[in-house]
Amino acid sequence: MILSAARLSWGRLWIGLFAILSIGLLSATAAESADADSPVAPDYAGAKTSATQKQVSGDGPLAPDFAKGVTPKTAAKLRVGVNPSGPPVIFLQGNKVSGIEADLATYLGKSIGREVEFVQLPFHQLIPALLDNKIDIIMSGMSFTEMRAIRVNFSQPYMKVGQMPLVHRSELGKYSNTLGLLNTKGRVGVEKGTTGDLFVQENFIYAERVPYSDVNDAAKDLAAGKIDMVIDDSPIVWWLASENEDSGLAPMVVSLTEEYLAWAVRKDDLELLEECNTFLTQFRSSGDLHKVIKKWLPYATDL
Repeated sequence: MILSAARLSWGRLWIGLFAILSIGLLSATAAESADADSPVAPDYAGAKTSATQKQVSGDGPLAPDFAKGVTPKTAAKLRVGVNPSGPPVIFLQGNKVSGIEADLATYLGKSIGREVEFVQLPFHQLIPALLDNKIDIIMSGMSFTEMRAIRVNFSQPYMKVGQMPLVHRSELGKYSNTLGLLNTKGRVGVEKGTTGDLFVQENFIYAERVPYSDVNDAAKDLAAGKIDMVIDDSPIVWWLASENEDSGLAPMVVSLTEEYLAWAVRKDDLELLEECNTFLTQFRSSGDLHKVIKKWLPYATDL
């Protein structure tokens, strides 16, 4: 009986030791599972951190950062269609496009964050170029008309003008009234495709219409006696009279029409149209539009 009791005591001892060893092995296995042998989440900094730790720290697997290494989209240039033959609205000073529209284009470009690129074209080719997406906007002393508005959208107007005759100073007293002017049988120079050209075609029924691509050439022919009159926008006529004062040219201070200069954009470019109108509203209310117009045209009637 004594031997049996001793054997029982040793058996219980071995069972206790086995239980202690089992608990130790289970703890070690759990620690390993939580550390060395656990799935490793990618660490984009180069180090490896366990998924468990990343979940606890909030630094779980990251989605790719598509913003890194991507260059911000550069705004496209603002291609401004001009016919720089109508000083002081738009013309060349040396090789530089200058005038009211050139200044306004520069301010508009800065306002909407686009670099301005002037594209020079004959006036009658401006709308076709716009529709063919060769330019983005026409800023070239273009008057709003209902017929033009069928093909393009116009911004709000920025200046009021009218058609005015340019003649020899000696002819100023020749026409006693507007009807006498319209009934002239002389040769009348116009810039092709302009509202002045259309006005002459519709109202100077006895005159010979002489079209020009550049109204400055018409003024030279008038000074040389090759034509009898030039019809164009009042700001252009005043400027040409000033340039050709020594040649005896002078404006007849009569407004044959009432027109409004505006900018033309494509029908599907509503974003640019809105940007133009927003710019003009702010530029007018600040007084800056008035300053630009008066800089080039101190006698103009602006809106």
